[in-house]
Amino acid sequence: MKSIVFHLFRLFRFLLLASSVLSSPAAAQQDLPILKSRSKVITIIDGDHVKKNCWGLMPEKQPDIYYVEIPRKSHSVTFRSDIDSITFSVNYGGRYDFVILLNDKVACPTQIRAAYGKLQPYSRTEPDLATAGEVIPFSLGDNDKIYIKARLNRGKPLDFQFDLGCGGSVIKKSSVPNANMQFDGTANLINSDGNNVVPSSSTNHLQVEQLQWDGLPFVVGDNMTHREDGLLGNVLFQDKVIEINYDRRELVVHDSLPQIDSKYSKHGMVLDGVVPFIRGSLAIGGERREGWFMFDTGAYTSILYSNNVSPASKLFVELGKLLGSNQATSSAPRLTIGDHAFAGFNYSIKNQGGNGDQLGLLGNDVLKRFNVILDNQNGFVYLKPNTLAGDSFVNPEYYLARAIVVVSLVLIAACGRFAYRRQYKRRLKHETQAVE
Repeated sequence: MKSIVFHLFRLFRFLLLASSVLSSPAAAQQDLPILKSRSKVITIIDGDHVKKNCWGLMPEKQPDIYYVEIPRKSHSVTFRSDIDSITFSVNYGGRYDFVILLNDKVACPTQIRAAYGKLQPYSRTEPDLATAGEVIPFSLGDNDKIYIKARLNRGKPLDFQFDLGCGGSVIKKSSVPNANMQFDGTANLINSDGNNVVPSSSTNHLQVEQLQWDGLPFVVGDNMTHREDGLLGNVLFQDKVIEINYDRRELVVHDSLPQIDSKYSKHGMVLDGVVPFIRGSLAIGGERREGWFMFDTGAYTSILYSNNVSPASKLFVELGKLLGSNQATSSAPRLTIGDHAFAGFNYSIKNQGGNGDQLGLLGNDVLKRFNVILDNQNGFVYLKPNTLAGDSFVNPEYYLARAIVVVSLVLIAACGRFAYRRQYKRRLKHETQAVE
């Protein structure tokens, strides 16, 4: 009897030891795929989106988790180091573990998740009235931007700009007293004011028509106009399909892709966080490039990236066109989205930087000309020209060039008149002296 108990005790101790060894990270990592690297930064290719040197190695995380951009879409994700690469075919809900081995010494456990990292779901104030699509009326401002009514923390109605170029939810500093907001932290906010540390509030109630969100984080921004109290964007609908109908002035939020009119054209889309980018091409400065434009309803003016053109060149193009220069007309930027081409639109120029496939951003003076279906679930944008498609572009340099020409002509005329009067007086003086 004692011998049986002794052998059972030894067997139990062996199983306990074996389970502890097999459950250790070092043992578990031995069977995982390995990506070798000499660099501490990794490039990720998420579907069609190449994100150069976006992933910093953090071996202290066990594991470090990467959430794919469009989880519901089956696609491939590649991690590429300076010496190696590894690719996974991902499907919604899947988890894919591997190890990045830095300098053959440091193991960095890593996991790819085909899931939403920080999904912010909404509920309906009247669940029994759920329809095929949630309709949110909007107005189009004099700056061509989209405005919707919303309440924060059950306060009074506020005017929010629907900004697809915004990565989160923002309240304007001067509108905070009307938002019943409690601040409990800080956050880094990157916008047209630069990179700033701003107050943040982690739990807020937001209501837009019949939709409501609880526990919604907000940060404070101060780069807004008198027209809006804050910014709302795609972070609210990252697992939905959004329809923007400028003819009816409606946003419609769908749980799945609706029946699509044959007049819509289909275009590839990637997400940078929650910000959509659409595929297109840009001809500028004597070169034509293919790449991605930010789909930015929160910008009025389009911004084009180029290293070959100076920001001041736009004025010279307008002056050349006014003076009848064919070269000026042909050198004006042209952008193309599928079969839709644009020239003569309002734009500014920025240095391209190191990411060659980033073409810039499309402002809403261009985007408002299409009814839009933004499919966050499958990674596509559908465009259909609407009643605003024929609107003329408002280009400040157009008027500035004409003002410069008018002023120049006035100055030339004044100088000519002055020279003529001076010459006339001299001739009259000579004639008088000759008579004497």
